[in-house]
Amino acid sequence: MSDRTIRLGIVGAGGRGASFKAVCDLVPDVTIHAVCDTDSHRLDSAAEQLGAQERYTDFRQMLDRSEIDAVFIATPMPLHAPQSIEALRSGRHVLCEVPAAVSVEECRELVQAVRESSAVYMMAENYIYAKPIVVVTEMVRRGLFGTTYYAEGEYVHELKELNEQTPWRRRWQTGINGNTYPTHSLGPILQWMPGDRVVAVSCAGSGHHYRDPRGDLYENEDTTITLCRMKSGGLVKLRLDMLSDRPHAMNVYQLQGTDGCYESAQARGEADRVWVRSLCPDMNTWLALHELEEQFLPEDWKARSEMALRTGHGGGDYHVLMDFLQAIRGEKPPAVDVHFALDMTLPGLLSQISIAQGGRWVEVPDSGVWGTDAEPKPQLQMLYPPARFASIPEPELPGGYSLRHIRPGEEEQYLALMRSVGFAENWTVADVQRFMRNVLPGGFFVVEHTATGRLVATAMANHSPSEQHPNAGVLDWVAADPEHRGKGLGKVVVYAVLRLLIQRGYQRIYLLTDDWRLPAIATYLSLGWEPLIDNEEMRLRWDKVLKELKQAGN
Repeated sequence: MSDRTIRLGIVGAGGRGASFKAVCDLVPDVTIHAVCDTDSHRLDSAAEQLGAQERYTDFRQMLDRSEIDAVFIATPMPLHAPQSIEALRSGRHVLCEVPAAVSVEECRELVQAVRESSAVYMMAENYIYAKPIVVVTEMVRRGLFGTTYYAEGEYVHELKELNEQTPWRRRWQTGINGNTYPTHSLGPILQWMPGDRVVAVSCAGSGHHYRDPRGDLYENEDTTITLCRMKSGGLVKLRLDMLSDRPHAMNVYQLQGTDGCYESAQARGEADRVWVRSLCPDMNTWLALHELEEQFLPEDWKARSEMALRTGHGGGDYHVLMDFLQAIRGEKPPAVDVHFALDMTLPGLLSQISIAQGGRWVEVPDSGVWGTDAEPKPQLQMLYPPARFASIPEPELPGGYSLRHIRPGEEEQYLALMRSVGFAENWTVADVQRFMRNVLPGGFFVVEHTATGRLVATAMANHSPSEQHPNAGVLDWVAADPEHRGKGLGKVVVYAVLRLLIQRGYQRIYLLTDDWRLPAIATYLSLGWEPLIDNEEMRLRWDKVLKELKQAGN
């Protein structure tokens, strides 16, 4: 063993981790020193197969006792982030299977751990190394596609039997609605849109048509479509289907740019094809992508290709490990660092919130600003105390006003109201129509001024699951026209929403607001809402808000 040899520990060695034997046999200066698996029977077999000197059934013990330099985390999805964080805090380099995490909070903790550690973190997304992907990526880099603005990625892989063999999949891949496995589809696309990221997602599904062996419907709808709005203004469509009875189609992509487009093969026997303005005589001529391989495959990929093809995932596993080792040695940055990993992971997590809200557009946070001065502050939160649920008064309207639900055709009036209080600067009629579809039934309240027919106050009742509030009702988008101030119209719509949410059985009701909305906060406090203070930063912000309200006489 040379001084440069990396001693690798593999956790999940009895499953996916065992497949790295072929890679490690081909890669110089790396040895599998320790293996870990909670299944002791599989562990013994894996240790012999992988030639490991040490074996553990407890991951923490491996970190505490073994003289390993790096770990390959090949465990079920819910363990990826916790084990990555533990390894980083122990000073071990981390190569982690996909996705990076199963919650937004885990993503935050992972970023913090990477920042605090001197070790390398890399996610093992192997689809980005597939030959067609690499060719298109190089063509994009050389400018042949012009500005790329639209792409599609599909992961269609029937997994019902595998759900039973690996029960964690039944919970984490098909037991949650939304895109639970986005990285294989999104990773290549993000390479084709360099410098871009997903800023918002809208997810919808096709319904439920299959049952597991116990007769239960799968929670994940058979096909989900996630639309991704890009920071650049571009659009990406992701399809996930792990349940439909049909042949696999796990490497299906499209890319559109101002000067070219790419379409991957849809089935066996078909060819990947590309049209680019500079190489094609007209807009009716496609080129077979394989004809461009010699011209556009990078030299380092060509040099590795013969060895890579002896390993799994079409050689992707070899490229992953080689890039990881080069990153450990400081020869190059990790190919998939923590922020690239989360740019692939977070859109899937937020799609799960979107689909629960009827396809509502949900913002995707930027992990690159977490913990920095550029990070937007989270909004203030308030809770309505359950002790008050039984005493919500009937909304009392002053004369000349009526409380009702919004009607089709009133979108422009609603926009005018929201803009009068500083909301909706970039909203469109289509946005309002989406609200009307996705708000809880009977939960979109407005107050009409009888004399003019204008909408002068509004509030919505929504089901808005989040990490902090997984099953709560939310008071959304409260507004009252400044020209009708002093009439108590804000209180009327707030009471209407509270009564509806309580009737629907919600035991937890909350709202979001901003520090500077002092009149609105004063109204909420007068109605019995209480500040939610769950950390020191929130305590300091609320102290400042309450002090300003007191000084203003509220």
